[in-house]
Amino acid sequence: MQNLLKKIDLNITMLIIGHRGTRVDFDENTIGAFKKAIEYGADYIEFDIHKTKDGQLIVMHDKSLNRTTTGLGLIKNSYFTEIVNYKTKIKYEPIPRLFEILDKFRDKVNFILDLKEEGIREDVINLVNEIGLLNRCVLSGRRLNNLILIKNSFPEAKICYNITKGYDLRLADFLKLENFKIKKFNLDMISLKSRFIGPEFIDKCHKNEILALSWDFLHYQNPVDEIKSLINLGIDGILFDDYKNIPIIKQWEKKD
Repeated sequence: MQNLLKKIDLNITMLIIGHRGTRVDFDENTIGAFKKAIEYGADYIEFDIHKTKDGQLIVMHDKSLNRTTTGLGLIKNSYFTEIVNYKTKIKYEPIPRLFEILDKFRDKVNFILDLKEEGIREDVINLVNEIGLLNRCVLSGRRLNNLILIKNSFPEAKICYNITKGYDLRLADFLKLENFKIKKFNLDMISLKSRFIGPEFIDKCHKNEILALSWDFLHYQNPVDEIKSLINLGIDGILFDDYKNIPIIKQWEKKD
């Protein structure tokens, strides 16, 4: 695993990733959530990107404003001049643009950018390239073909395939696919929902020099125990929903 981590220039034993910053005590995908994840030791912050009707790239998980903000409607049908007046529902934070997050935290953390919709690939990768952050960003998504296009245009870019909800390649097919075919995808990481993780998946990733990531721990009664079990299986990175679990796992890793 250490050799795989060197691919992304990090001299650490496992990737600590703040999932939407954090999903506990703070509004997800906000500056407050990202600050807290970084404060507690995240190597990466992961967040989702959508595009407004007037072409602004904003950081939000859902395609709709309804669940997390004081606004209503689909992001793609809303102008940013409208969205700028909305706040998140709990902490009343503003909805950030992609550039704001990258610029604010560029010297503090690395980024995993989840491309949530079609048609934003070029906008996102061009912005990341223009501001000189290709080496700090991983481009993630459910469409393998889009990620391959990014890698073809920017070989130095890092890409992560969300195989749980992937459109082009599902988990069962990945596990059966010949290794030489997987290597042609040139993937750096694959993320999979925690309840589907097993030794076969991790071994398949490692044989193809791919980092195996896991997410979705919020629903477990004891997420720390689940995270520990995945670390023992050889997982390379965890997307933490609760920032308070980060130091617990870091301390546990040191003891072991």
